Amino acid sequence: MTPFLQILVMIFSAVVDIWLFCLLAQIRPSKLDWLLLLALEAVLSVDLSNFQTYSSLIYETALESLLFCGYFYLLKKAGPFRQLLGAGLLYGIISLIIQLSMKVLVSLLPLPNYFYFDAFMNLLLPLVVLALVIWQRQRITNLLTDANSSILVSLLAYLYFVCCAIGVYLLDDEKPTEVVLLFFFLLIFQAIFLAVIYREIVHIQRQLLDQQQQEALARQQEQLIKENEQLKEYAAYLDQNEDELRRFKHDYQNILLSLKVSAEKGGSQALIAELEKYTSNQFDQKALRKYPDVNHIKIPELKSIAIAKLAKLYNDQIDYSFGCESEISQIPQTNLLDLVRIIGIAFDNAIEASQQLKDRGGKGRVEAMYYQEGDDFEFMIRNRIDKSAADPDQLAQAGYTTKKDHAGLGLANVKELVRRHDEQMLLDYGPEDGWFNFSLTLLPENVEEEA
Repeated sequence: MTPFLQILVMIFSAVVDIWLFCLLAQIRPSKLDWLLLLALEAVLSVDLSNFQTYSSLIYETALESLLFCGYFYLLKKAGPFRQLLGAGLLYGIISLIIQLSMKVLVSLLPLPNYFYFDAFMNLLLPLVVLALVIWQRQRITNLLTDANSSILVSLLAYLYFVCCAIGVYLLDDEKPTEVVLLFFFLLIFQAIFLAVIYREIVHIQRQLLDQQQQEALARQQEQLIKENEQLKEYAAYLDQNEDELRRFKHDYQNILLSLKVSAEKGGSQALIAELEKYTSNQFDQKALRKYPDVNHIKIPELKSIAIAKLAKLYNDQIDYSFGCESEISQIPQTNLLDLVRIIGIAFDNAIEASQQLKDRGGKGRVEAMYYQEGDDFEFMIRNRIDKSAADPDQLAQAGYTTKKDHAGLGLANVKELVRRHDEQMLLDYGPEDGWFNFSLTLLPENVEEEA
């Protein structure tokens, strides 16, 4: 092979190596990255050029993998370590399989000029591999980043060391064609076997996860159905009686006022005292405001969660108000279960914060409302807080909680649920003037198309 051809093959090989790794790791290197990596590749090739053995290719591949992973992880912070490690192992496996494939071809085919064949194959095989990686790069990225990536990386590490062991045995010494083919097909069998194992492990994990999720959803659905039936029955009772009770209270207060005036003129102070005592015993002003405006909510799921949380506020003796002035019978099409979960979490956070504020001697209060204007639906809630309240970004982190033996998934769960509907739900929260404000706006699904 002429020096010019050797340099050409070396440069092409270095460019393909960098490009292949970056494709596997989903990295877009800058011009400076290209220059630095090509320079390091050149230094590495020169250092290993003194070792005129095929097994030196194995060491070179291993050093290249470490070089790429270290450069992009330690210096560039270009991605998760597991993804970069998986890309490095996959790159090493591909490089070694290319070299072993060339060994098999040399053993099988009579070649008049091996050097030109070597140069040709060093140009052709990497291009074929690059084309395949570009074709399947999204699938490769998904495999290296999904929940089962740790299993895949472990299997790739095993396959890489198998490639190295077979490469050290086959590449340096001349082996009979039968031995070369035996070990090469043994390697292919190992790769297929590991692929089958990975697929089965992932399949079993998904089955277990689906079973657990289905059982949890079934329990949750059963509980929701039970609670909804109870709350619907109670809500129907409230609808029939709330407005009549308010009108009666208003009329009664007017009657009481006239009786007080008449009694005062007649000097019947005892009558006045008796009437006031009767009023105090018969009408608990707070009880009359236990479920304000709930009868205006015509959507059972939204009404049920409001009733449940207002009852908890009332029973926990937390000062509160709730408003729903306009009748709500229709909201933008969405997953009602997700919407109810968000509203429930927001109420729970406000109740918890109010209880803690009361425990510290403060005065807790929660104010919530449903609001609808046009096609939008908005839920707003706020609660009093003190200066020791946690930062909202900290509250939104999964696992953070101010509650003992609690999972700490409140606002983190809300953010995840909203992310599922990011084109339809707008979330805003944070402290302001001694209050923690939480607002969720539900938009029609076609709002962007109309815009």
